[in-house]
Amino acid sequence: MNIHYCYKIHVPVYHPTPSQARLATQLTEEEQVRIAQRIGLIQHLPKGVYDPGSDGTEKKIRECVICMMDFVYGDLIRFLPCMHIYHLACIDDWLMRSFTCPSCMEPVDAALLSSYETN
Repeated sequence: MNIHYCYKIHVPVYHPTPSQARLATQLTEEEQVRIAQRIGLIQHLPKGVYDPGSDGTEKKIRECVICMMDFVYGDLIRFLPCMHIYHLACIDDWLMRSFTCPSCMEPVDAALLSSYETN
């Protein structure tokens, strides 16, 4: 009996620069290293679970400005040093393109990024 399996291989797309998108298999070694460093930096940013507060009157950000969807109790979120919060998946994708906060345009951590790249 001859069985053929069809596997769809997902090759991630990365952005070596904000305006450029390429498959992971098309990146240079230097670009792969920079992207791996960026992923490492993103993973060091604090994350949590959205909790609007027990009384509901607390003035909190209620919407992710990247996807424009309201935060729902239990959503995974990430905190940036500027104290803005976003859905985890939204901001991680954003930070792979641009290492600035989408709300205030502050560098997420330029000092950490430059020290990380020199090692």
